[in-house]
This record gives sequence, C-alpha cells and structure tokens, in this order.
Amino acid sequence: MPDTAVTQSGRSLILTRVFDAPIATVWDAWTRPDALAKWWGPHGMTASATLDVRKGGAFSLTMHAADGADYPITGEYLDVVENRYLVMEMHLDDHPASWHDYLAEEVTKAGGAEDVPPSLTVTTRVTFETQGTGQTRLTVEQVYATDADREAYHAMGSVEGWSQSFEKLDRVLA
Repeated sequence: MPDTAVTQSGRSLILTRVFDAPIATVWDAWTRPDALAKWWGPHGMTASATLDVRKGGAFSLTMHAADGADYPITGEYLDVVENRYLVMEMHLDDHPASWHDYLAEEVTKAGGAEDVPPSLTVTTRVTFETQGTGQTRLTVEQVYATDADREAYHAMGSVEGWSQSFEKLDRVLA
C-alpha cells in the first residue's frame, strides 16, 4: 500500500497520498455520500454522510465507533471546483464530552492556555491532481486556529486516522 506523506507548515498539517484511480473516481469517492461512508474514518469505525457539494452547501458526517459512540462532524463547503479541490469548514462541536476533555488536555500539553478552549473548527482543503496514467495525487491540508491546536489534534491521532481512512479508500477504489 502507498504511504501517506505528512508535513507541517505553520498551523497546517498536510497529508499527501497517490491513489491508483483517475481523478473523477477519487472525486466521486469524496462527493457521493454512499461512497464517502464506505471509507471515512479510521479502522473499526463506520460512517454515514449527508453532502451538498457546492459552494455554501452543508455537510454532515458521523463516524460510528464499535463501542456505540458517535463522532459527528458538520460543516460547510467554502469552495468547490469539480475534480480540482474542495475547501470545507469542519465543526467538531458535537463529539462526545470525553473527546472534548482529551482535546483540552492535549492543547494544554502543547502550550495552549488553560483558560482558552481549543478550537473545534478545522478548515480542510482537499486537492486532486493527476499523477501518471490513471493516478491521482490527493492532498489534504488541515488548518488549525493555533499551533497548540495543530499539535493537540496530531497527538490525538489525526494522522493515523487519515492514514487509515486512506487505506480504506484504497480498497474502495480498487
């Protein structure tokens, strides 16, 4: 399986992976609710999705854990150019209380102020580029409110979660 390259730039965490499928196929996997639900979330989780993929359109994704906990993500598409990119504002306000407590601890460990709550909004840009014959280079850039937020999400496993989601996406695209 291909590896996911991970870099940081400022308040951004950037993940890049090449998929063995043309852009239109990878785009569909991101923009059709039934397709997205097949791969979104780390191993051991299932997902459900409602998507209105257009600038200003809303979306709702929920990761369902094996223990019965749900991890909802709501948001809005800030910009959409078919087969090129999606820009989303993702809100994590409705995640379980225990997740919020864990995030607050990790933000404090990363140097965030204890009296300032962590940001629950992440701006995510997904870019689709042709690479080689029939391949797509996918780049996911997540921009956090502060460096401490970026470090906290990273410490909580965001890279592992994305990498596992990409492994599932590989299988869906095969």
